[in-house]
Amino acid sequence: MNLNQNKPRRVYKPGKTSAWLAAVIISAIVGYILLGHSSLLDVEQVEVYGLHQLTLEQVESRLGFQIGDPLPVGLGESQRKLEELSWVKTAHIDRSWNGRITVDISEHKPLALALTEPERWALVADDGTVLTSGLTAPPELPRLSGVRAAGSPGVYLAGDSSALLSLLILMPSDLRDKIASLRRDSRGEIHGTLRNTQEVVFGDDERLGAKIISLSAMLDHLEEEKRTDDFIDVSYPEKPIVRNK
Repeated sequence: MNLNQNKPRRVYKPGKTSAWLAAVIISAIVGYILLGHSSLLDVEQVEVYGLHQLTLEQVESRLGFQIGDPLPVGLGESQRKLEELSWVKTAHIDRSWNGRITVDISEHKPLALALTEPERWALVADDGTVLTSGLTAPPELPRLSGVRAAGSPGVYLAGDSSALLSLLILMPSDLRDKIASLRRDSRGEIHGTLRNTQEVVFGDDERLGAKIISLSAMLDHLEEEKRTDDFIDVSYPEKPIVRNK
């Protein structure tokens, strides 16, 4: 086999490659720094969607940046601060390199009222989040009583309220609209009062779905029969009791 000693050969030299990579990295860092001070990467526009109870000022105060600031690299902290607001169920922030920040917020919907102190009622979400401080003139929502008082906005109701909230969540909206209040008695059993003053006994925390079905059926039956019985007991949903007190 003949070898051509004069044939040019490629020789790998690690020193030159390392120098080339270092130059690329340094250039990228310098470019990043220069861009960071460039108006090309400033916040040009902030769009906020999903506000019903919250104000734009409340949201902006949690973002940590404003129009004209350098475009933020990480948005996790801003998102976390938004989700600390009692009304915020979820928050999602998107960043575009054209300088636009988009904030999508999903707010809690109030489901019930819970006492914070005598004659003051706080709005409560379906997951038990306390949404407001105590209100003296709250909206018409089912009132929860016989349970631990609500804390400050953003905290959760105590566990003794969970079955009462579950009842409201499981109810169809037309039935839920008829509920004026739910309460626990001294034995821990659940009672309710409808807006037409009918009293309902749900009993313990078990089989809530079956009890709701039973109550709906009995209310339809009473309406068809044009009866005005003011006491309905669905503690045993298969054998509801209907009578006047």
